[in-house]
Amino acid sequence: MRDRMQMTTTPTRQFLFFGLTSFDSLPQREQALAMELAQRGHRVDFIEFPPTVPGRAVGMLQTLQASHERDRGFARPQHPENLFVHTPPTHLTGFRSSYTPALDRLRFRLWFRRRFASLDVSKTIAMVMLPLWWGYLIDGDLLHPRLLIYDICDALEVQGRTQRALVRLRRHEVLLATEADLITYSAHEMRSDIHARFPSRPALLLPNAVRSAFVQRVTCVGSRKQSHERQRIGYIGATHAGWFDLKLMRAVIDAFPQCDIDIVGPVTEEFTRLLPEAKHVYCHGFVHHHDLPALLCRFDVAIIPFLRNEITRVVNPLKLYEYASAGVPVVATDTDELRHYRDQLYLADTREEFLSLLSAALNENDERRRSQRRRFAEENTWAQRADVLLSHIAELTGSS
Repeated sequence: MRDRMQMTTTPTRQFLFFGLTSFDSLPQREQALAMELAQRGHRVDFIEFPPTVPGRAVGMLQTLQASHERDRGFARPQHPENLFVHTPPTHLTGFRSSYTPALDRLRFRLWFRRRFASLDVSKTIAMVMLPLWWGYLIDGDLLHPRLLIYDICDALEVQGRTQRALVRLRRHEVLLATEADLITYSAHEMRSDIHARFPSRPALLLPNAVRSAFVQRVTCVGSRKQSHERQRIGYIGATHAGWFDLKLMRAVIDAFPQCDIDIVGPVTEEFTRLLPEAKHVYCHGFVHHHDLPALLCRFDVAIIPFLRNEITRVVNPLKLYEYASAGVPVVATDTDELRHYRDQLYLADTREEFLSLLSAALNENDERRRSQRRRFAEENTWAQRADVLLSHIAELTGSS
């Protein structure tokens, strides 16, 4: 009923999303926002970042040599009828560090004009998730939307893991920021940096969240744990060395042999070297988002074992909201961003404190705290984030 009311009281808009990923990769905020807006009756055209010949080759190699590292993707057969996903032409070289930029640009622009020939771009709301789009493949000549939004969800170091790519990203971010009508960002700790870098641009904090349907799924699944089962420690996410603390995870594995440990998501070769003798660790690989609630409800404790660096300082983890949906205690590294959620977490300053708090969390028996965490999830949904975003769009465009 609430979504129907939203559709009847706000104008229907046309959104163009220029993605950070392919749509069916590991779920991120861009897919969640696109789904939420489409379900409200807005048309959303989601343009994936271009595939590349090297990327396809690496994917095939990983499939053959290290299937645990491969991003298998998530099939989403039930898109809202007004959500459309588009895959641009394949780049001959890397997207973030291309050696054929003129050719890439020409092929993309020809494709874009053909694909959206009937679209009045001047009436669209364009959301750019990766700054490299602007000035490389798209610009004011090709794209002159009613509103241009630059959405920042992570430190640029996450998107550009080589120095060449990072330099290009920073250069194009400056170009995009000078044109953007609104900058949205995901973490409280980004605020001062964004206001310093883009002092003349309106900026809106839009933290990550969880889908309402996901929260309902977790509630509906409920706890199926049997009294004779071993306790379980769970982690959802990638084990990338840029933000995941491998040494801390090794300590957890060694300190809790009496618990089963679930790793849900892609794991690196470096991580698998921790595992040969760890029979109590289970790597589930990629799990469809629809199937996560059943796993979450088996966790006795969930963990966020982050390194403490410039990347994690501004990470507002999606897993925080997913864990909260199940009400489970969460033990996390004490990062600047996670301190904003200290009421929902056990925050550890050292490895020893992390292990101590993990023991305490495994013994927690407080239904009030579990209910508090579930309320936190219910109060931080993508539906509420969409309300805030649409309200700001209305103010900027002068429409209700």
